[in-house]
Amino acid sequence: MANRFFFCIFLLFVTESIAQNCECSAVLATYIQKTEANYAGFQDKVTAQTRPRYERLLDSLQTAARDLPGDKQCFQLVRAYKRFFKDGHFQVYFNEPEVVVPIRSISMDETKAKAYFDANKDKLHPLEGIWEIADGSYRVALMRDPQQPDKMAAVVLAAQNKKWQVGMVKFEAAASGLSPYKGVYWAGDLTSSPRTFSLEGNLLNIPNSGYWARQYPQKATPDELAKAQQAEEEFHVKAIDKQTFYVRIPSFGISFEMVDSVLKAHDATIRNSPHLIVDIRDNSGGMNASFPAILKYLNTHNFRDVYSHFRSTPDNLKAEQNIIDKALTQGWISAKEAKPWQESLAKSRLKVGQMVEYPADTMSYGEVLPYPQKVAVLMNENCYSSAEYFVFYAKQSKKVTLFGNHTGGMMDYGNVREHELPCKNFELRLPTTRTGWVDYAPIDNIGFQPDVQIPSSEKDWIKFVQNYWQSK
Repeated sequence: MANRFFFCIFLLFVTESIAQNCECSAVLATYIQKTEANYAGFQDKVTAQTRPRYERLLDSLQTAARDLPGDKQCFQLVRAYKRFFKDGHFQVYFNEPEVVVPIRSISMDETKAKAYFDANKDKLHPLEGIWEIADGSYRVALMRDPQQPDKMAAVVLAAQNKKWQVGMVKFEAAASGLSPYKGVYWAGDLTSSPRTFSLEGNLLNIPNSGYWARQYPQKATPDELAKAQQAEEEFHVKAIDKQTFYVRIPSFGISFEMVDSVLKAHDATIRNSPHLIVDIRDNSGGMNASFPAILKYLNTHNFRDVYSHFRSTPDNLKAEQNIIDKALTQGWISAKEAKPWQESLAKSRLKVGQMVEYPADTMSYGEVLPYPQKVAVLMNENCYSSAEYFVFYAKQSKKVTLFGNHTGGMMDYGNVREHELPCKNFELRLPTTRTGWVDYAPIDNIGFQPDVQIPSSEKDWIKFVQNYWQSK
């Protein structure tokens, strides 16, 4: 497999020192300069037809940036610049200066909380109830804040973390409006950060915290609990029955060795199962390196990669060398695996200023396994980057049917690298490679389409696939 897509979402932090300059004009100018010099999609996005619109945008943003400090108002201009490119791998961030928000306490325990919910059962806010995080480490009473009525407060009822005591407010959210609610969350180390709180029936999804399930006055359904648990699970496999083997891959941030070792332990069962389900729902990407261990079960006539181009610039070359060194030092890859990657980089050094083409490779297998005969790949709109690259390979197999919803559409340009900016509160991450399918079938903002759409009302996707196969 070509190493140019080995790390599709791993980011490299450039460490050279740049003088701090937080004037908005300087920040914006650096974003523009770095993008024009290094972004692999720039020539596709800024063409003869779009250049007038691009230059009008620059004029308006540069005018608006005058006399502004490098703050959140400036970041809105940066986001407007980023939106022009319509590329999810083109990433900009603003890091708020850290603000310490003190933790409050509210006198509350399980008995008092249940009495409150029972007494107000006909007028409870949609968020109200007793909630427990998926791993069971925190249990809270989420209720209208008696100290601040415009907010909801999650008061700790029980916590495994000894830093947290009963009565402390774990998070708070705005009481008005609709989901997702905005608020503040306090982590295990007592530090705070802004968060959103998405209500999904009896589940509460909190980014970087995970799912919480409602326990009272109504309890999360078995399907809801299964969804919360699934989100917490790592890569795992199981035999569903004598006909079907199941592989769950929530992230491709796992090594070939891990995938290979697990699948080898179940190899005999997989080879005797007529059906295989590979579930990559909500997989946001990672590394392509783990693919070969799975693709051998999908193989019908080998897998053909697509050619790509690397934008050879001093910044991108340095970033690529640094990430190779980091991958070797931290054991992500072996010296043998790194060799073709280094050879590609050496080739690119001879062509600075060019889009250097890497030819398509073929992933060959010595056999086509009689079993599994049918393979389902479960995917949805939260599949990005390397997950989409897996779908690209899976589509080439005659055994595979794609089930679910379209993928997220974020793989036309990849291998994201970070560029340090004058103001440390701002971040810029740019794709350095261009996938060959941009020339004939781009997927950004479109995604790969399923062969069989699964209705949004369907809760059990695995059962849906089994019923589909039985009907054929």
